[in-house]
Order: sequence, then structure tokens, then C-alpha cells
Amino acid sequence: MGAAEVDVMEFLIIVTIGVVIVTVAFLFPERDAPRPVRAEPETGPEPTGTGPAKPSTLEGALVVQLMSGEITGLQYRAAIARIAERDEERNPWAVPGNDLL
Repeated sequence: MGAAEVDVMEFLIIVTIGVVIVTVAFLFPERDAPRPVRAEPETGPEPTGTGPAKPSTLEGALVVQLMSGEITGLQYRAAIARIAERDEERNPWAVPGNDLL
């Protein structure tokens, strides 16, 4: 090898070592360095203690009734089945492979 080839290799080795040092410095900053303070997420208004929130969907209302004992599990399942049937009539889905129906 000539002197020029050795100089190029030495230069590339030095540049590679420099890149590694800079990369390590960015990946592992000083532990004593102050970290930026994150703002706490804003929360909604404080609960007033008037009771649980009212459900916004029919399914949610059924769950509340089931959990409070107003309806039985059998009544809940029947109501959910009726909701599913009604939804299927209003918004039918085309299932791939059922083109024959």
C-alpha cells in the first residue's frame, strides 16, 4: 500500500470514531442535566359528586341496568340481540365470500 492509501484509511478511521462519539453523546446525555418539565394534562371540571355519569348509548344504558339489578342477564342478552338485529337491517355488511346470497 502506498502512503496515500494509508492516509485515507487513517482519516476514515478517525471520522468513524468521531461519529461514534457524537452518537453516544446524543444517546446518553448527562444524568445530572435538568430534564424539561412536562405540563400536567388538563383535566375536566371537578366531579360534583352527584352520582355516576349517565351513559350516552343504548348499550351503555343496558349495562347500567344490568349492573344495578334492574334487568336480568337474560333480559340484557335479548335486548342486545334486538339491537344487533335492528342494526343489521339498517346497515347490512357484505361479507366476502357470501356473494351467492
